[in-house]
Order: sequence, then C-alpha cells, then structure tokens
Amino acid sequence: MNPDVEKLWELQTVLSALGDREKQLTNKPESFAAVDREWQSVNAEMEKLQQQIEQHSRERRRVDGELSDQQELLKKYQGQLMLVKNQQQYAAAWKEIDATRKQVKELEDSTLKSMADVDGLQKQNDDLAAGSVELKSRWDAEHEAWQHSLGDLRKEVGQLQARAAKIEASLPERLSREFHRIFKQRQGVAIARVVADSCNGCRTRVRPAVLQQLKRGDLVHCEGCSRILYLETPPS
Repeated sequence: MNPDVEKLWELQTVLSALGDREKQLTNKPESFAAVDREWQSVNAEMEKLQQQIEQHSRERRRVDGELSDQQELLKKYQGQLMLVKNQQQYAAAWKEIDATRKQVKELEDSTLKSMADVDGLQKQNDDLAAGSVELKSRWDAEHEAWQHSLGDLRKEVGQLQARAAKIEASLPERLSREFHRIFKQRQGVAIARVVADSCNGCRTRVRPAVLQQLKRGDLVHCEGCSRILYLETPPS
C-alpha cells in the first residue's frame, strides 16, 4: 500500500470526525433553542418597530421642512396683500393666501399624526423591551449552560485539528492540494475504499489492471468518480 494513500485515508477519517464535531458545536440543545426562538422573535419585532419609528421620523422631517417653506410663503403673500392696488389683485392675493393656509393646515395635521404614531410605536417598543428583561435573563442562563457543556467538545475539535495539520504536513504539497480539491467536489469523500473489486464511492467496477496498480502501491483514481482509490492491506 502506498504510504501517502494511507495518510490520506487517515486524513479523511480525521476531517470527517472534525466536521461532525464542528456541527455539534453549532447545534443548539432544545432547552436553549426554545428560549432562543422566543428571544429572536422579540428582537425581530423590536427591530421592526424601530424601523417604523425611523420611517415616521424621516417623513416628519420632510413634512416639517415643507411646512416651514409654506409658512414663509404665507408670510410673503400676507405682505403682498398690503401692496395691492385694485380689487382684482386683492382677490388674487387672498386666493393664494387661502390655498397656502389650507396647505399649512394639512401639513400641521400630518405632523401631529406623525407625532402620535411615533409615540404609539415607541410605547410598543418600550413595553416589549421592559417585558423582555426576564426573557433575556433566561436566554443568558441557557446560553451559558450550553457553552459550558461544549468545553470537552471544543477540546476534541482542537485535537482533531492538530492531528489533521500534522498529517497534512507530512504529505507532498501537490498531493495535499489534489486531496482537498476532490474532498470539496465530492462532498467530503476524496478517497474511497475498494470493496468487492468496486469503488465504494460510486460502485464503478475496478478493472483487474487497476487492482494490480493498487497492489503495487500506485496512486490511482477511480475511473467513475475520480476519487483516490484505497485498497486495504489484508491482515498478515
């Protein structure tokens, strides 16, 4: 058996175990997952309220700017009223004043409504924040317990990472790159055992000539899936 292929087989075994342990690190226990879902839901609702508050605030700033412009315009028209010279000009000036006053009233009403809407949204947000204090306390406790339980698992992950690095350091760089390329392409299986004269990865029949190559210790790829073939040495 090719010693480098033996190392690749060991590396794949280690990386497979490492992947399993890393998934376990991210899998939330149900006791924490339940309170986490509740906490995330509350946070999402509070974020939604904050976005609505900001949207209303932006609209209010826009309306306030327009209101200021209309109020200045009203002052201008009222000043012009004192300069009219005939009834026709007087009627036209009053028409402009009346239209502007109406616009100012609409903008003032819009501002008051916006202020009331923001106050209502802010109260909802404050109530949610106040009601979530106990929930956050439960979240913290459950999260701390979960993280504490991962101590041994993190230690094992560290050991597997060190072991994988040691194996890779002993491999030719070209072979290491080739392994990882296939490992990525073939969903974490870069090297496949030969079982009953077939590739255990894709079930392609291994030709007798290829079997002889494997027995000589050559590095051989499966003709079906391009994985590196691994032929176990029979016990002596």
